[in-house]
Amino acid sequence: MNREDLGILGSTLLDVEGRPAGDLLVVHSFEVIRQSVDALERNLLIIWLAALGAGLAVSVLLVRRILKPIRQLDHAASSIARQEYSTRVPEDRNDELGRLARTFNGMCQSIQDARAELVRQERILTIGRLASSIVHDLRNPLASIYGGAEMMVDGNLSEAQQLRVAGNIYRSSRAINDLLQELLDVSRGRVQAPEMCRLSEVVQAACEMEAEAAQQQRVELRASVDGSIELPLERARVERVFLNLITNSLEAMPKGGTLDIHAERNGFAVIVRVDDTGPGIPADMRQRLFEPFATSTKNGLGLGLALSRQTILEHGGDLWIEDGQRGAHFRLRLPLQTGSAIAEDSGESDNVTQTTA
Repeated sequence: MNREDLGILGSTLLDVEGRPAGDLLVVHSFEVIRQSVDALERNLLIIWLAALGAGLAVSVLLVRRILKPIRQLDHAASSIARQEYSTRVPEDRNDELGRLARTFNGMCQSIQDARAELVRQERILTIGRLASSIVHDLRNPLASIYGGAEMMVDGNLSEAQQLRVAGNIYRSSRAINDLLQELLDVSRGRVQAPEMCRLSEVVQAACEMEAEAAQQQRVELRASVDGSIELPLERARVERVFLNLITNSLEAMPKGGTLDIHAERNGFAVIVRVDDTGPGIPADMRQRLFEPFATSTKNGLGLGLALSRQTILEHGGDLWIEDGQRGAHFRLRLPLQTGSAIAEDSGESDNVTQTTA
């Protein structure tokens, strides 16, 4: 045992006369006290570790109890972001998280109800827009039929005039039938088998249908298409595309102007340029020009351009608009069929050009 482990207390003993008679020494060992202190430290450490473990266990349980509904809310919010508005979270808690879950479910129900109402309103609005667009597209051919019938009823037409009026009525009736058939085919996802067509004949047919309207508005309608260009087309639908572009240009030039249609080969495709001298396409319309029901009070653009671009896309091409200093400048790209037939009739003109003043 070391001297440091001992405690020594001393006192001098005196006799009866007050003289030192000896020393009294008391020696005590600290080992027992040290052992007690060590035991106390061990007990405190054990108690501290037990309290720490219990605290961690309680914390983990609380975290799991809190995070579980939060994770459920997070997953539900992600589902709502994916437009799964029927998503709900459990409401079996009576604390703040339970109230939050009930509030979240109420919000989801409100969104679901509002979306259903929005869909219903959008359907009604779509029907109205569709009806308006159809009326817009049918107005010109119906006016031609009405005017032609009125002229024939008057009975003051020559035979040549009657043939011309009858031809206008026939073409207008065909345009109406083609439009309705196109709408039906688009709604049912049906397409007709393409046939080899001369692009010049398709463009000329569309120009002839609007020739009288162009003449009345003092619009010079000029078409220049290589007569040897033959493409696999759904003739009626592509003719409708050119008719729609011509009609829109005429509506944009009520006081006269010029409309040029030119086509040329470009590699394995044909590029068709449709340029007019009207006011052009408004800047706010360019980004949504080919969307369904994109309308402008200036030129009456509506469902026609959306259907026209869809037609060209289904033919493997594209329809777009280019910037220009004046007027609207539409461009069409249609693919050429490899090894397509070339006109061999030497008496046929290389170009078919129509001009209507």
